[in-house]
Amino acid sequence: MNTINNRSFLKNSILVIVVIVLINTVQIFTLYQTKKFGDINFYNIEDHIFGIITCLFSFISTYLSWQFIAKKYTQKVIKIGLTFLVALLLFSCITSLYYTLLRHFVYHLSTSLDMLIGNIVFGLTTNHLYISGYTIAYLHFSNAKKLALDVERLEKEKILFQSKMLQKNLEPHFLFNNLSVLSNLAHKKPEQVEDFIDDFSDVYRYYLKHNQQEIVSLKEEIDFINSYMNLIQKRFNTAYLLSLSIEDKSGYIVPCTLQLCLENAIKHNFGSTEKPLHITIERIENQIVIKNEFRPVETLKSSKLGNQYLKNQYQIMFNQSITFETTSTHYIVKIPIIQ
Repeated sequence: MNTINNRSFLKNSILVIVVIVLINTVQIFTLYQTKKFGDINFYNIEDHIFGIITCLFSFISTYLSWQFIAKKYTQKVIKIGLTFLVALLLFSCITSLYYTLLRHFVYHLSTSLDMLIGNIVFGLTTNHLYISGYTIAYLHFSNAKKLALDVERLEKEKILFQSKMLQKNLEPHFLFNNLSVLSNLAHKKPEQVEDFIDDFSDVYRYYLKHNQQEIVSLKEEIDFINSYMNLIQKRFNTAYLLSLSIEDKSGYIVPCTLQLCLENAIKHNFGSTEKPLHITIERIENQIVIKNEFRPVETLKSSKLGNQYLKNQYQIMFNQSITFETTSTHYIVKIPIIQ
């Protein structure tokens, strides 16, 4: 292990030295070209203004590049590398445009391709490499600090959410309702008792097994949902009807995500045997879409703790977003599948 670490350190050290030598060489060449073909006057305010504006272009290019790249990539090396490259291209374009417009409208001079290249090289070596590097470092460490705080907050929310889920699933009225259903089946439909007990056991076994995990396979979650809905239908008969059509069960999902969505649909929407509430679950590309008819029970108020927890979990841990949509006829939840 020490040998591997020493080799890695030596390789990184050599890479850093090579980069330093290259930057120094380009800087010396730039200063040489400036001395040979031009001149910079320290006491000329226009040169200072030009330098300050170039630094602002560098900062803006880097900041915009970071905001764009950070939304698409989470790996540190890829994010930093792509940000640097995109910022370099953006900076080159902006400074070239500014340089051309300045010469044309202020000094009434033409601009050649060689002059544009020289201006880009000069701006990169004297300003951009430093400004962009400092900006990326600041944004990276600020983002890392924010992420650490978000993860800490998410862990607290997770503990609270798990506590409430466990309390809810073990609370007396939940047990009483299902035991009442079991008692009723034992008298009227004894042939269904064994299946009910199996589903009841599967629901608790799944939760106790997976409530501490961050993700679970989609297949396991779907099997769990089938057991959960069997309990619901034994209790409410045909008041709540689930249509689940997912053939591709690859990928992963946060445990109990589908259960929470189904529970919210049942709890907050009216359903009866005469007018059942239809709930559909389907997979559309890399999303699970849950849709139910919108029949809100006005007397109930939702804390939205579960929805907020799921949104934070997917966003912070997986850089994915859950969406909740309400139309005049339906309530729709779109859950990303973790690959």
